[in-house]
Amino acid sequence: MTEDGLIRTNITDRQTEFLSESIGLYLLFLVEQERKEEFAEQVNVLSTYFLDKSNLIAWRIEDKDGKMERSTVNAWIDDARIVHALYEGSDAFGEPAYAELADAIARPLTTIATKDGLPVDFVDMNTNEAGNVITLSYLDEAALRWMGPSSSLYTNSRNLLAEAPLSGPFFAKSYDMSTSTYAFDEEINLIDQAYVALRYEQFGLPTDSFYAFFQNQFDDGPVYGRYDRQTATKTVEYESQAVYALAVFYLLERGEREFATRVMDRLQTLAVSDTSSKYVGGQIDIMTNETHAFDNLLPLLAEGGLLDGYLVP
Repeated sequence: MTEDGLIRTNITDRQTEFLSESIGLYLLFLVEQERKEEFAEQVNVLSTYFLDKSNLIAWRIEDKDGKMERSTVNAWIDDARIVHALYEGSDAFGEPAYAELADAIARPLTTIATKDGLPVDFVDMNTNEAGNVITLSYLDEAALRWMGPSSSLYTNSRNLLAEAPLSGPFFAKSYDMSTSTYAFDEEINLIDQAYVALRYEQFGLPTDSFYAFFQNQFDDGPVYGRYDRQTATKTVEYESQAVYALAVFYLLERGEREFATRVMDRLQTLAVSDTSSKYVGGQIDIMTNETHAFDNLLPLLAEGGLLDGYLVP
């Protein structure tokens, strides 16, 4: 984190890049942990650096020689997560201003950032031109529930998931409104799959095939970051902290607390355990400094969720 409260994407080649994804996840963590002052500081960071005059949120900003360059597009999932966090923060901290800000962001998010009654991945905030694709993991049930009274997005999003085909145990990646078709990745990113599985469970939709696949992979150990869609075999040799963290939320949604605890135990073995290291507890390769904010923020949320009750990211 910088002195100004911005969360670096990593600490090597992207340390001057800051994502709305990071601020949304951190806001949820701060609500979960009842850290009122830090939440207020992050809301100030959001308003100062990320919030566009359209009330949508730039998905990325970058410090270029002391000048902050802001992306001209948003990311629906990141905006929705922040809306969710602001509503939760308003309730938790008794601050109506947070709900008012959430309302302001939700208005364009449920109007210009939609097409055919569904969210779209992004909007060009200069032209209001919306994309044609929605990534299924973007359908944040909790955020849509907060925004539900003002739109039909909740029902339409649930129906989109319910009607999506499966490929073996795997979910579709996205839906294209211009062609009314679902798409699958040939190489399955398990972060995306775990997120979609979580969304299905949030909406009360079945995920038994994916559950069986994940359970088998975990029991045989370890779970890898990517798999071939046709053969369901690994295509990489690495584990993903984000996959395990998302799996904790997914399993909690299924009522599988004991399994979620075992997954958390595995996740914690990937953290730095050397108490003399300044990175102790962090999800980072201390030899290369390779890390990512996402791979630290999700485990933070998941660990807090197992201890104290959880907010789905």
